[in-house]
Amino acid sequence: MSHRIRPAHPDDNAAILALLESTPQEGAVSLNFERRPDYFRGARVSCEEPDVWVACPGDAGEQVDAVYNIGWRRLWVNGEVQRVRYAHDLRIDPRCRNGLLLHRLFRHLRRRLTAGEWMHTVILRDNHTSLATVASGRAGLPVYYPSGTIETSLIYTGRRRRPASEGATVRLATAADLPAMLSLLHREGRRKQFFPYYETLDPSGFLVACRGEQLVGLLGFWDQKDIKQTRVLNYRGGLAWLRPLYNLHSRVRGGFRLPPPGGYLSYLTLHTAVVADNDPLWLRALLDQAVTLFHGRYDALVCGFFNDDPLARVPARYRRQCLYSDHFLVSFDGDPRDDLDSGRLSYVDVARL
Repeated sequence: MSHRIRPAHPDDNAAILALLESTPQEGAVSLNFERRPDYFRGARVSCEEPDVWVACPGDAGEQVDAVYNIGWRRLWVNGEVQRVRYAHDLRIDPRCRNGLLLHRLFRHLRRRLTAGEWMHTVILRDNHTSLATVASGRAGLPVYYPSGTIETSLIYTGRRRRPASEGATVRLATAADLPAMLSLLHREGRRKQFFPYYETLDPSGFLVACRGEQLVGLLGFWDQKDIKQTRVLNYRGGLAWLRPLYNLHSRVRGGFRLPPPGGYLSYLTLHTAVVADNDPLWLRALLDQAVTLFHGRYDALVCGFFNDDPLARVPARYRRQCLYSDHFLVSFDGDPRDDLDSGRLSYVDVARL
C-alpha cells in the first residue's frame, strides 16, 4: 500500500485519536493512553513547537495510518538553553506494521533533521513492540543510544501521620512567590541535563517549601484529564475476578482502584519538582503535603526521576507502584552522548511525556 506523508492539520484530529485508541499497551492490564478531545492541544504541552506528521493511504481520503511528533522543547543542556527535538507519539495502524511504512517514516524523519541533529525519547520497559522495532538498531533506522533509566512512581494518597520534615514550611504558592520560583528554576535547572527552560509560569498550581523566608523547593500539580487519559480496556487472567477484592483493599489502605473495563484511572500528575541543592529533605516535605492534600480526590500522585538522581529515593518512602522507562538519545549521525558534560544529573518532567 502506498502512503503519503504530510504535516498534520486540525482536521486530522478525529483520525489521529482513532489511531491512538487502536494501539493499546498490552499486559496484565490492557491500557489505552488517550488524548481526547484534542490531540493537538496535548501536542503543544509535550512540545513548545509541535512538528506532527501523518501517513495517509493514497486512496483513502483523510484516513490516518501513522502519526508521530518530533517537535522542539527548550531545555538546559550542558548549562545552556538549547532547542531539542522530543520524538514521541509514534503510532502505526496494526494493519501496516508488517510493511514498509515504518522505514518510509524514518526516511522522512532523516530528511527533516539537520546534519548532526539529535532527538531524545522515552520508551516504557513494557512497550516490547517499540523496543523490538524502532530501538532495535535495524538497518535504515536511527541509532537509539541508551541515556538513563526513568523510575515513575504512582504514590498512593492518604493521611500522613508523621509531621512535615523538620525545618520546612509547605504551602500553596502565590503570585508573590513567582520571582523566587523562577530564580530557583533557573539556578537548579542549569545544573541538570534536559531540564525545561521556563520564561514564566502560573504559580497557582504549585506547592512551595520555605525555610524561614527562603524558598527552597517547589512542586507542580496538574490534573491532565482534559488533555490525556489512561483507560483500562480489559484485565487478563485472575485479575479480572480479583478486581473487587483489590478495590476493597485499596479503599481500606489506599491505592489505585481498578475501574471496570472502559473506565479511567484516577491520578494527579506532579511536575517541576525542584529543590535547592537537589536536597531530598525538601522534596520529602513537599510530597508529605501533597499526599495529604489530595487524599480522597485522587487515587495516586504520579512523579518521575532518573534513577541515579538522589531525589529518586524519596518516593520509596511511600506506598506506591513503579513503572520503568528507558531514555534514549536518537541520531543518524553518531553518538550525542559524547558531547554531554559528565557529572550532570538528567531530569524528566512526566507531565510532558
